[in-house]
Amino acid sequence: MPSPRFIICVIALATAVSPIRADDVTDGLDAAKTAYESGKFSEAIQSIDYAGQLIRQKKGEAVAKLLPAAPEGWTAEDSESDSQAAAVLGGMVSAKRTYRRESGGSVTIQIQSDSPILQSLGMMFSNPILLASSGAKLENIKGQKCAVTYKASNKGGDVKSIVDGRYLVSIEGSELSRDDLMVFAKAFDYSQLAGLK
Repeated sequence: MPSPRFIICVIALATAVSPIRADDVTDGLDAAKTAYESGKFSEAIQSIDYAGQLIRQKKGEAVAKLLPAAPEGWTAEDSESDSQAAAVLGGMVSAKRTYRRESGGSVTIQIQSDSPILQSLGMMFSNPILLASSGAKLENIKGQKCAVTYKASNKGGDVKSIVDGRYLVSIEGSELSRDDLMVFAKAFDYSQLAGLK
């Protein structure tokens, strides 16, 4: 019979190696594995979809944290994040934040991941003729290629960029100058977003 000391050592080792508490994502994946091994395929699919949705929510929250604080003279609303199921728009994840100025003007920064729009915009970025026909001008902002559109007559415009081939960043403003719009474009940390897995 093993000594009490040996049993205590085995329990301590097992506790150190295995996680103390599994989260909802790993619970869902474990449930999917169990259901699959039991031949309950519909139940396995539901558990995988549930775990996938939780992962997309976590990703949305991580992306929302990258939305910048309000520049001087502006106030920022709370960041919002949204995640779609895989069956809807390919499981897109998005986060946005709106900024307002008391004297007038608003800006919304939105980040989309896994967006079906990425491919078509990627083609536009790689084709100067398509870009010019859209009224946008290609500019380098903090090492990031951006399509900038601004109409002085409307006092509005937008800055769009594709970061790391995975994220669409859209900065849209109204009732503001081009310089105001560029303040937001330069405040965004494109490299930090690229590093987000």
